[in-house]
Amino acid sequence: MLIEQLRNEEHFTNHEKDVAHFILDNIDEVSNMTSEQLAKSAYTSKATVVRLCQKLGLHGYQEFRLKLVAEINQNNLINRLLANEPITNASSYMDIMQTLPLLYDKAITNTRLSLDKNCMNRINNSLKNLDCINIYGTGISYMLAQSAAFKFSTLGIDCSAYERINAHALSAKKEKKTISFLISFTGANRTVTRIAEYLKQSTNNYIVGIVGPHHKDIQQWCDELIEIPNRDSLLSLDIITSFTATNYILDIFFSIILANNYDAHVKSSIEMLQYESLLLNKNYDSVLNEKE
Repeated sequence: MLIEQLRNEEHFTNHEKDVAHFILDNIDEVSNMTSEQLAKSAYTSKATVVRLCQKLGLHGYQEFRLKLVAEINQNNLINRLLANEPITNASSYMDIMQTLPLLYDKAITNTRLSLDKNCMNRINNSLKNLDCINIYGTGISYMLAQSAAFKFSTLGIDCSAYERINAHALSAKKEKKTISFLISFTGANRTVTRIAEYLKQSTNNYIVGIVGPHHKDIQQWCDELIEIPNRDSLLSLDIITSFTATNYILDIFFSIILANNYDAHVKSSIEMLQYESLLLNKNYDSVLNEKE
């Protein structure tokens, strides 16, 4: 990094140090100066400016200017991103406790406002008389897929989570009405895009992408696309936003299936209560009570 090299002043002569100090003190103006103007402003010669550039590993002043401008722009971007971060090195435990619910709420609100009603209604219709659900993701989105699969299975839905294509499972279920949810927080995950392409070309699955804004490639392979809001973040807090938004969307579909089959689920839940005493914790409690 040029700025760091200028600050370190390694192997600089006194005149070169004068140039470095001037650059650091007037960094925005220097990017628009010629080598002659810089030399005059630093009270030194053009040759000194050129030698300084060479000590920085550059061919000359023109390359120095280009790299300096690029570094300034990058630093400005980083500073803008950091300025918007809700958690910093000054955040206390109480600050974090108050900030996280706001992040969750903002993620859900932004997602709710961005949902296309027509798209959601079409997906809702596809959920009726459904045979099975497949959910695909990689990394943390696969963990989210596993969690969602467990939820859907509590409704009696044949639901599985996958990190890659399981061709044998797809072939075995080819006659079943299947909806496949594909999760990519960025929208540009190559593995998930390849999965979408395979599903589109080799199955009759109804394919729904739940993806971030960079979905140009995957979009062509999906029957429906739900874009999850993605905040610009330099740190890892965008994971919280994307995870919360995607979980919210999947919970919507979970709740839709529950509502569509409400009476049947009430009946099964009541029947389940008859065998509640057989659960491990109930047996354990009864043993404790007998000992007492």
